[in-house]
Amino acid sequence: MRDLKEFIDIHIPQDLDKLSEEELERLPYGAIRVDREGRILFYSRYQLEFANRQVEQVLGRNFFSEVAPCTVVPEFYGRFKRGVLTGHLQTTFDFVFDFDMQPVQVRIHMRDSERPDEYWILIQPLQFLPPRNEGAARELILGKFCEGMVKAISFDFSQCDREPISTCGAIQSFGCLLVVDPATHTILACSANTEMYLERAPEELLDRPLSELFAESEAPELHAALATDASSMLYPSFFLLKGPTGGLSLSVRLHFWRGRWLLEIEHYDEMEIDFIIQRFDLSAFQQRLRTSADIKQVCQIAVESFRKLTGFDRVIIYRFDGDWSGVVIAESVEPELWPSILGLRYPATDIPCQARALYRETPMRYAPSRDHSDIPLLSRSLAPDQIDIGIAHLRAHSPIHRNYLQRFKVNGSMSLSIVCDEQLWGLVIFHHRAPHPITAYARQRLIELGGYLSERIALLEEREHNLANQLGIARVNAIIGNVDIKLPFPENFIGKEQQLCELVDADMVQIFHRQQAVFISQGLPLSPEETRAFLAFLQTRPDPLWDTDCLSGDFEPAAAYPERLAGVLAIFIDEQREDILVFGRRRVRYTVNWGADPASLPFADEDSVRPLGWPIREFRVWCEERTHHSLPWSLVALATAHALKGLIQKVIVANAAHYERLALSLAQQRDQLQRSREEMRYRALHDALTGLPNRAHFREALVDLLEQSRHTGRSFGVALMDIDHFKMINDTLGHDKGDLLLCAAARRISKTLPQSAMVARLGGDEFALLFPDADTAFSQVEQIVEAMRQPFLVGDDTFSVTSSLGLAIGDPDSDPSELLKKADLALYRAKEAGRNRVAYFNSELEAQALKRLEIDRAVLRRSPLDAIEILLQPQLPICAKTHLPRFEVLARWRSEDGTLIMPGDFIPAAERNGLIQAVTKAVFRIAIRLLSQRFNQGGGEVRLAINVSAADLESTDFVFQLLKDLHAADIPPELIEIEITESMLLRMTVGVKSALRALNHAGILLSLDDFGTGFSSMAYLRELPIDSLKIDRDFVRGIETVHDRNLIAGMIAMAHSLGKEVIAEGVETPRQLEQLAALGCDWGQGYFWSSPIPPDQTFAEFG
Repeated sequence: MRDLKEFIDIHIPQDLDKLSEEELERLPYGAIRVDREGRILFYSRYQLEFANRQVEQVLGRNFFSEVAPCTVVPEFYGRFKRGVLTGHLQTTFDFVFDFDMQPVQVRIHMRDSERPDEYWILIQPLQFLPPRNEGAARELILGKFCEGMVKAISFDFSQCDREPISTCGAIQSFGCLLVVDPATHTILACSANTEMYLERAPEELLDRPLSELFAESEAPELHAALATDASSMLYPSFFLLKGPTGGLSLSVRLHFWRGRWLLEIEHYDEMEIDFIIQRFDLSAFQQRLRTSADIKQVCQIAVESFRKLTGFDRVIIYRFDGDWSGVVIAESVEPELWPSILGLRYPATDIPCQARALYRETPMRYAPSRDHSDIPLLSRSLAPDQIDIGIAHLRAHSPIHRNYLQRFKVNGSMSLSIVCDEQLWGLVIFHHRAPHPITAYARQRLIELGGYLSERIALLEEREHNLANQLGIARVNAIIGNVDIKLPFPENFIGKEQQLCELVDADMVQIFHRQQAVFISQGLPLSPEETRAFLAFLQTRPDPLWDTDCLSGDFEPAAAYPERLAGVLAIFIDEQREDILVFGRRRVRYTVNWGADPASLPFADEDSVRPLGWPIREFRVWCEERTHHSLPWSLVALATAHALKGLIQKVIVANAAHYERLALSLAQQRDQLQRSREEMRYRALHDALTGLPNRAHFREALVDLLEQSRHTGRSFGVALMDIDHFKMINDTLGHDKGDLLLCAAARRISKTLPQSAMVARLGGDEFALLFPDADTAFSQVEQIVEAMRQPFLVGDDTFSVTSSLGLAIGDPDSDPSELLKKADLALYRAKEAGRNRVAYFNSELEAQALKRLEIDRAVLRRSPLDAIEILLQPQLPICAKTHLPRFEVLARWRSEDGTLIMPGDFIPAAERNGLIQAVTKAVFRIAIRLLSQRFNQGGGEVRLAINVSAADLESTDFVFQLLKDLHAADIPPELIEIEITESMLLRMTVGVKSALRALNHAGILLSLDDFGTGFSSMAYLRELPIDSLKIDRDFVRGIETVHDRNLIAGMIAMAHSLGKEVIAEGVETPRQLEQLAALGCDWGQGYFWSSPIPPDQTFAEFG
């Protein structure tokens, strides 16, 4: 038998590939062979025993998504995918696995196989670490860091509600975390695993500027977000960035939390859940929530949708009660996997107070695996366990919580907060028996869905309270006529005990006036001593209305008489508490099902082996028999009590003054209150500047119109309108004049619209319009745009402005938000088409918007230096005196899938995403490299013409960098010609003029492109150092007409009189060339000679 150790080198794939399966089984480490997708082809017996697996459980399954521990999937998959993509997989690294809270240090080797598209993964155990020994794991991970840099975390297990969950000093291992100073953008702290994600060790990052890791040119959106006012940032920002060395893409979540920026960084790779969520019909989900008027039904719809989306074994909604215990009100569970917990209650200690406070502020918690390794935070200037990272998805979970999950038989988990009226209403909780990774993109979308759910529940809660208030007021109003306000309180309520009890479904009632009971019948059945003690207790209640369904739970002596008094509803009539109205209920025996036996509640363990506070809860149903409770007081009963208090106070006031004078005063107060309410509602629904309805009012009107449409079946119109170039008016004439113009525009629009239509100001210069009749909407919007073209006389000033308007047509099946999006797309089309017009939404607009989004994504996925390719189109002499070969440089963008994107698409995308200067820089570098290569190969001189934008010329270092690059490549400046468009003259700032003169002074030629399209002036031609003019192709196309030929002749004569050359664009026929030659045009460019072609071909044919 061969000794494998003598000739096996795990670093050489050939050694592994030549072994038989029996020999592979004898290797002293785990051996796994996978294909390029990660599917397992071979899994050694050693690894089966080490990982406690069965061979039928692993063969054919995906190693990364189904077999590997969830905590290592990002690290494994990131390194594996990079090696597969580059064609060379060879990496070794150490890691710590957690098998059921038992850490194991291993060394992982990943290598290419000699078999095509197959790879080796070898797992070599090094040592078992002590169970839950976080210190040893930290020491292993920190490696070269000095002692004392990280302070060890200690938990006080005897006080679960004081556990430092937000300042735990550690994260989970599926990503890395950076803590950044908001003032200096310096990295104050980072997790110990940054090298796995950023290829930079922690000591290389700490106290260094974030821009050294993510350059501003490579991550403009990230730096723009960091530069914003952090206090106004309500939601985290989400970015996709390239790795620092151009490796795998990274997903970055940016939070501003507790005075610092937090950057959560994960490897970006789409999983199946991303595609499921992308195909998720959000409108249908929202519609199902809207059509359900019952909170439990809404919650059941939500859990079923969430489980279908995420693939978790169980999804529940847990609702908190007033004492912070809670009950499961909705559940979706994998059949036959877990018993149902629907309807079970759990005590407040299961989710302690500091956790609830954090959950109210943060939308999501996430742990792909319960048994994750804790990665410590490192810092030279801060104590890591004092850094609050509560909002981070990466935040490490405490041993107490992980033990809790283990006893619940849960591994992967996640939760979403349901917040109503800024209070924590409940949680959406996701459970999985195995590790369950969810991508950052999917989590972001789930947070949005959780927000929709919270909004719907909040609305239904508000409706329930409003209905209860209405019913309460109606009940109280029914007895007003029986109350004699001429009698003093409480005499005017004597004899009405039965009516009072019926108001709130009470068994008894009593009024205490200055500590004395008023009612004889139906009073509280307590002895004088019991009554005095009870009243003394009531005086300690802080609220003006206090209720309980278990008096003995708050007032211990009441445990002696639950059959007489168990539930109490107390109304304190006055601030001095001289008058108290008390309703009572007797006990009702009933049972409540709890999800845990109280004998195994947390912190009840006295075992010296286990630390005090370590949860030993056993999750089995326990039925509590309640013998000291009454039925709970309903919302209607509480609302009735509030209304009754108001009535009694009014009766007291009425009795204190003359009846007629008081009646008049009450009437005046009622009228004033009504006027105040109307005024407040008007202010809430109208714009303060113009008096028009505001955004909230417009939304209400749109919803009402949609409801009418559903009854009548008629279509209607929704439009959005902007004043063209309004910012220029504000910037040049000031905001006061701009406000006056807005008011005048509002009056004119209102005057133009029919009575049935509506106009609202959404903000700035944006207006929204509603047209109940779709048939007349088309003509009415044209009238509005025409009316806006007429001059505005505001004070002593006259304004001439235009407007752009987008119209969308709604029908009974429309969604308000989608309608506004469609109108906005139409408005964008109107602006794109030149402004001063109306555009109508159609499916083509939606397709164009999707196309723009796809192009934006394609542009953001690649660096311009990698994506830009150039073609050359020759410019040939017609009547030119010199014949130096010259070409125009035309850029194309090569996307990741190999598709070529034309300039008309990628240039606007680059401008939208702040990449236009990077694009220009890439084009110049390629062009200079092309000239340099030509010189090195012995080719002659050629001139290249390159387009630039106003943004490039306004950049402070554009000229310097260009001249520097030309000098470094030893390229004469006169071989570069820069083309600017006539439309750029509109942005002829001092900086642009200065840059053009500097370029001319250095010897670079300047050309004015698209000459004759209407924006240029003789003044600019005189003062700018322009060497040549390019006649727009539209004029050349019509050269055979007398009008266009005369125009071209005039342009050529004017240019020659100013000493400038003329280039004709778009020459396509021999006749056009003949006419241009007759007019004395110097150069020509167009498909008559050549389309844009690759540089090598261009030089071979024309160079």
